[in-house]
Amino acid sequence: FRSIVSIRQMFMASREIEDRAWRVGSGELHAGFQTLDVLSGQTETYDQLGTQTDLSVHAYAAPVSEPISIPESDGFTLHVEREDEIKKTWFVVYDGDDVDENKCALLAEERGDDEYYGFWTYNPQTVDYLLGYLQSTYGRVESDDSTDNDSVSV
Repeated sequence: FRSIVSIRQMFMASREIEDRAWRVGSGELHAGFQTLDVLSGQTETYDQLGTQTDLSVHAYAAPVSEPISIPESDGFTLHVEREDEIKKTWFVVYDGDDVDENKCALLAEERGDDEYYGFWTYNPQTVDYLLGYLQSTYGRVESDDSTDNDSVSV
């Protein structure tokens, strides 16, 4: 199912996925925020998800300007990416702690100002595909905050 989705719909679907991950309390949760500025408004939520559960939480965002301002958090791994793909997509993907019935994802591409085209799914094969793509494309994590790295762990 693909369609133009509103920001409200995507926000609600995102919260449903985050809530499911919270209730299960384990597994991997990956979320793309487009920019570090957008992520900074969600840092507290994702910090709680990563520190108050056994979830492995990954956040992906692009810098808006140099020098990079990285939100402080102990609860998630931050992947700072400069790819257009990260800048243009909103995604939340939960692996369901490897239980098919718990898997879910949202993926949408921004095609205009606040205009998104995408879908959300509970199909385990689609979720597995999205997770595999994220891990193989953006999985590298560096241990320092050098701006030359693709990703940093915070």
